[in-house]
Amino acid sequence: MSATMYTIDLRTGALTGSRPAQVVGGKELTVCAGATPVAPPADIPTRHAARWTGSAWEVVEDHRQHMDSKGTKTGGTPFWQPAMGDDYTSQPRYMETLGPLPKGAVTERPAKPLAVLKAEKEREVKTACDAAIVASLTMPTATPSTTEVAVAAASLVSVDPDGPDTLLALHTARRDELLAAVAAADSTDALADVEVSYAV
Repeated sequence: MSATMYTIDLRTGALTGSRPAQVVGGKELTVCAGATPVAPPADIPTRHAARWTGSAWEVVEDHRQHMDSKGTKTGGTPFWQPAMGDDYTSQPRYMETLGPLPKGAVTERPAKPLAVLKAEKEREVKTACDAAIVASLTMPTATPSTTEVAVAAASLVSVDPDGPDTLLALHTARRDELLAAVAAADSTDALADVEVSYAV
């Protein structure tokens, strides 16, 4: 029975598989650059790999992506490096070599700055105000057309000449209250506590 040779990626030193030793002239070839007869560790933890040092196997972290059967990169550990300018808009990085993640790497996408979150919340407040005004005029229609909104406003004026102004004042007052709360928020938690709601 031929000896088992454990194949090695010559670039990274990583274990890539195994094969029987080649036999030439009745003699097994167990010395070659890309394989060794030394068995790798039997137990290799998740996100680790066996790496050949030239004389022995060592178990090292493996955060790389790997190719699936279709040639698509999958898996790996996504990370960001804030010290190198990565922010919430940055694409994740992936290791190309074996070993631990770089110093300072984080495995969660950097959070959006408070200023960006506030701008998003302000847009939400204003959009919700516009929707509340339309809904107040056209209920129970879920998605009224521009014509339906105009007709509803005209109908309200015929019944109550001050109706549209009163309705507008009610919702814009709530909008301004919410915008003030957004401006005053000094943390992401405080901002999350600002509940965008209008009386419709």
